[in-house]
Amino acid sequence: MSWTDMTHAVLPQAVFLPLWVKLSWALVASAVVLRLTYACKPTLWPAAVVAVVMLLPRTDVLSGYLALAFQTPSLVLVAWALWCWADVLQLRGPVVTTPLPVALLGVLLGWALVLDTLNYWPTFFNPQLYALGFEAAGLWCVLATAAAVLLWTEVPRRWVLSAVAVLAVYVMLRLPTGNVWDAVLDPFVWLALHVQLWRTWRASRAV
Repeated sequence: MSWTDMTHAVLPQAVFLPLWVKLSWALVASAVVLRLTYACKPTLWPAAVVAVVMLLPRTDVLSGYLALAFQTPSLVLVAWALWCWADVLQLRGPVVTTPLPVALLGVLLGWALVLDTLNYWPTFFNPQLYALGFEAAGLWCVLATAAAVLLWTEVPRRWVLSAVAVLAVYVMLRLPTGNVWDAVLDPFVWLALHVQLWRTWRASRAV
């Protein structure tokens, strides 16, 4: 598919999907356990055990059930999990916030996708937003938005590296579903961005 082709979706190769579900959920689940337990007791064992158990051949069902209930982790969520492990292994404090403009855009995109899924757009306006994510136009929209944020907002180097990695993996492998919105947003990321915006608003009210 060319960069300007807007008629054919490019999906990930079928062989990658089971492997991605298993690896991504093992990484995300272990990172969650790591964040919950490491603050209480600085040890990697609980998170490492979770990762190993979920990667065992006969435990595919665990990742499968998680995927059925919560979809497949986005590339953004996997990037967060990798940073969690990197922070602990390098004895750094975790970065818990996303640049405010990025958080706001993520929340607005999520609500727009909700309207699109429920078909609650006005009768005279139906952008078919989710379907647009399979087309080159969706990727160009994400690239343009990321470039605008980088130009007009000061963001941490970590966010820049993560954005580049997420878009590069999506372009090369089309994970997780071939839809660019699924690569940059999932239910957990969307809810986390809501929490961050609420905390930011609460902090501004307290000043």
